[in-house]
Amino acid sequence: MLNDVITELNYPVLEHPTKITSHNFDKNPEITGTLKGIKGQYLIFDTGVINVRKFSSYEVEVSDD
Repeated sequence: MLNDVITELNYPVLEHPTKITSHNFDKNPEITGTLKGIKGQYLIFDTGVINVRKFSSYEVEVSDD
């Protein structure tokens, strides 16, 4: 883990949501949507936002299906 490669993401917010809905992995373990941007600790999807710090100890799998 100490020797893992660090990936820098530069993903500007293309579109701000009109109504903010927070996703919760405890209530719904599978979340789908298109990533619209990253702002601070938030991943902004077309279906809502995810607070990355809140779920920092979770194991997450991402796909581009």
